[in-house]
Amino acid sequence: MQLTLLDRWLKERFIYETQIFTLRIPDELPSGAEVDEVEQKKSGDYRYRITVKDNKIADQVLVCLKENQIMHATHVVEGNYWYNKHISPKGKSFTYMWILRFFTMSIISFAVYGVMLLIQNKELMTTIMDTINELKSGM
Repeated sequence: MQLTLLDRWLKERFIYETQIFTLRIPDELPSGAEVDEVEQKKSGDYRYRITVKDNKIADQVLVCLKENQIMHATHVVEGNYWYNKHISPKGKSFTYMWILRFFTMSIISFAVYGVMLLIQNKELMTTIMDTINELKSGM
């Protein structure tokens, strides 16, 4: 399904995180950057992973790495959070899903209100009961 601007903003703000892989860590990193050691593979490409959840902080980290002339690679991945399936359901738009839920709840509310008004009408209820009794007696 087509994603709206709100869907893209929610994904960018709450789900996506930037992972920056480096061989060494600069002296100073902005706050909000988490550093993890990556287990060494046979090729031993990168040693550290800097995980950043905010794009502005990620840009600051990249500027810091470029100033210190540190080789790096960046990857944007979906973070593993409990709310991912609620904000970004697979194959669905969060915005359209909530708009559809709102319209469905509105229709159900109007239907319940209409039934309540009909039940409170004494003349209509006696006509309905008379019709049911005639149908029962005719069978």
